[in-house]
Amino acid sequence: MSLGVAVGLACAGLFAASEAGCASASPGSPRSAAMTSPTSAPVTLSRVRRPRAPAPYTVPRYALRVSSSSGLTAALSNGRRDTLVLAPGIYDSSGDFANREGDRIYASRLGGAVLKAGIALGGNNGPPGALIRGLNFSVSDPRKTLDGDVIHVWGSASRAQVLDTRIDGHGVIDAGLVVHQPSGFVARRVVARRFRSYGIVVDPSNFNYTTRHPFSLSDLRITRVSRTVPGSSNGTAEACLWLGSRGTVQRVSVHNCAISGIWTGTAMKSARIEDATIDHSQVGIYIEHFTTGTTFRRLRFAAGVTRGVNAEWANRAQGGRPASVDNVIEDAYFRTSHVGVYLDQGTTRTVVRHCVFVGQDWAGIGDFLGVDNRYYDNNFDGLASGAVPVSYEHDSAGRERR
Repeated sequence: MSLGVAVGLACAGLFAASEAGCASASPGSPRSAAMTSPTSAPVTLSRVRRPRAPAPYTVPRYALRVSSSSGLTAALSNGRRDTLVLAPGIYDSSGDFANREGDRIYASRLGGAVLKAGIALGGNNGPPGALIRGLNFSVSDPRKTLDGDVIHVWGSASRAQVLDTRIDGHGVIDAGLVVHQPSGFVARRVVARRFRSYGIVVDPSNFNYTTRHPFSLSDLRITRVSRTVPGSSNGTAEACLWLGSRGTVQRVSVHNCAISGIWTGTAMKSARIEDATIDHSQVGIYIEHFTTGTTFRRLRFAAGVTRGVNAEWANRAQGGRPASVDNVIEDAYFRTSHVGVYLDQGTTRTVVRHCVFVGQDWAGIGDFLGVDNRYYDNNFDGLASGAVPVSYEHDSAGRERR
């Protein structure tokens, strides 16, 4: 798919651009010392809420009953917007199933309808409000997907919903759930595992995108996103959760993501990410071009994370605009190996507060040539020997720690 090329190229900055741009600059100090403190303070963290699993639901009484692959194909192309209920069994196709008519699709029993092919919601025109609920996708042939995505939401499919659904790409499919039409999109209780590039993506691939109807995601479990050679995408992919527009994320767990646990950028404005647990991901949260006015709250970074939060630098290829502006990182526990939060050159008015840093070998917080960033009421008592609470140096270890 083109997402990683069109939107994700700047993400490689952690590995390459930072050498060309940031490393050439001389070490600096913060532009403003107001409301900054490297002094350790006592911190009591809030409890992080865990994601809930797909759950049983009530099947609509009046619905079109479907029990075969050919029946599903016919129902999706009958020219009407229907409510479909799929009987337990296997549903397969030589290509992806296409829901252009806003059909609402339920499994009659949670997980009982197993789809061996992906599905596309939307078209160049058609009604909004398509729904998938209780389906179990197990896809191992890329030819049975649209653009390599098991579930692909685009075009006319505003206000689409994916609920109580499991998606397995068997390590050969590019992405699990990809939403290029984020207006009013809702996902609840979704499990996505074993993909090459992305677990779940909500991104319009448009830096100027705005909406009055932000997306809403909750109760997500995403695991095992990696190329055959982990990290070979050089930051343009291998992210468990990829977010690129205004919306909310609540209760998410990401595990074994070759590069990024959660990536934010494109048109990520006035958004919220709350109750996130991240482990075995090179970078826990990657704040990219452009993430603005977003709050990251109640976070847990556990084993196998090198950098907890990384804010990309003000890359000249992106017009010199900083990736992170007016964002808040708070109520977080960082047990990361190298740095908890790294604010690279140009990061502006980004706040780190009420956080606990444990085990970092370089610094709890790195703030290299930032502009009016603030950090206070944090606890640094658990840093490794030789590490400092706050460093204003450039982190030259970024590339070596791939």
